[in-house]
Amino acid sequence: MANDLVVFVPGVMGSVLRDADGKDLWNLTPAVGGSVMFRMERYFERLTLPPGIGNEAPDGPHAVLPADLLREPRIWPGLMPHVAYKKLASHLASLVEGRMVVFPYDWRLSNRYSAERLKVFVERELARWSEACRARHDPEEPRVVFICHSMGGLVTRYYLEVLGGRETARSMVTMGTPYAGAVKAVQALTGTFPGRKLRGVPARFRTLLVEAARSMPSVHQLLPTYQCVAGHPDGTRLEDVSVPDLDGAMVRDAFDFRRELDTCTRRNAEADRAAGRPAAYRLFAAGGRGEPTDVLMRVSAGEVRYADRFPGDSRWQGDGTVACLSATPQDWEDGARVDWFRLGHTALPNDVHLHRQLMDRYDALEHRPFQTLGVGFGVDVPEAVAEGEPVEVAAVSEESGLFLEGRLVSPTTGEVLERRRLLPLEDGRYRAEFAPPPGIWVVEVEAPRVTTAAVQQETLLVLD
Repeated sequence: MANDLVVFVPGVMGSVLRDADGKDLWNLTPAVGGSVMFRMERYFERLTLPPGIGNEAPDGPHAVLPADLLREPRIWPGLMPHVAYKKLASHLASLVEGRMVVFPYDWRLSNRYSAERLKVFVERELARWSEACRARHDPEEPRVVFICHSMGGLVTRYYLEVLGGRETARSMVTMGTPYAGAVKAVQALTGTFPGRKLRGVPARFRTLLVEAARSMPSVHQLLPTYQCVAGHPDGTRLEDVSVPDLDGAMVRDAFDFRRELDTCTRRNAEADRAAGRPAAYRLFAAGGRGEPTDVLMRVSAGEVRYADRFPGDSRWQGDGTVACLSATPQDWEDGARVDWFRLGHTALPNDVHLHRQLMDRYDALEHRPFQTLGVGFGVDVPEAVAEGEPVEVAAVSEESGLFLEGRLVSPTTGEVLERRRLLPLEDGRYRAEFAPPPGIWVVEVEAPRVTTAAVQQETLLVLD
């Protein structure tokens, strides 16, 4: 809806990380001075986490401050060449001031920890935006539209489905989110980079890349959980094989993370169906395809090799990082509902055509006012009450999901004394309570989003 808060959650490397002095910790641009190789060595050492960090955040010299959205290109050789979010940021900046916020986070840490921080962030920002909406007399309480890139979608969905954030969301849009992980994470954690990707990079720097990645729970949680290991009759998952230089405990954690998210998502959907209510929020997904993408791996004689296509399918199967089947939400049957673009992983969120689709997610044209054939509702208001007694205003309608607003209005000045939303109960009933002072009042009930519905009015006497 037009008043919903828009929250952008970036992916791996999508947030600028600074130290306590405000220094950008991993800027490799030549303007910084000195050789790129020297800065690369320093910044990978600085970003490496202490052993056993688990689902917590480090302190002391390992702590960083997530400061801002990434707006200029950065690269982690072997893991991600990031073109940054400059065009997306420009698009989102066109929204009403204060409506769009960015959640920067330490992308090295466990997605579970980042989701906890997102929960705190959303509660604070939604309260701020709700107050601003009330100040301008917006009739509806806002919710949140989440725009997520890459791993940001995993962080957000964990918050929504596992941490109880579903009721805050209107919708969620993911762009290249690896719901089932990415083979590229195996390469980053084992150092088995395809030769075409890291030409001329000295061995000591490859070692730094791998050691830094191995210290990060988030990179392990990007490991592929689909049947990505070739050479077996029915395909095999990563947890069923031994891969050289891949930490077995961290592999199990990646699969535990995926199972936890899948289980909670399924249970929440079943609870919605059992209660006869719609899903708490709408899910949209966009992905890239047509880029050479390693989607399968084969382990033989202690070596790992990769394939960029599935057997019997000649199409490129992803966006250069995430396979198409992984960019499809885990609770969807297939990729038919995904909006596919022929774009690379980090180019995807900057595409102008995708931006137009985003507008339809957070500023969609409401068709019901133009298509409804006469939505109506009845109102029940007491004729007289004693001062201090709550006044129950009730409404009934054959239409479910109506937004009904009740108002106490002065019959002489037209001033609105109280304004409340009638909350839906069951069987088409809606209810709100008012506390008017003595006098004669007009009670108005309106469905402001349904232009063909009349405004119902009743008179109320409050005795002193």
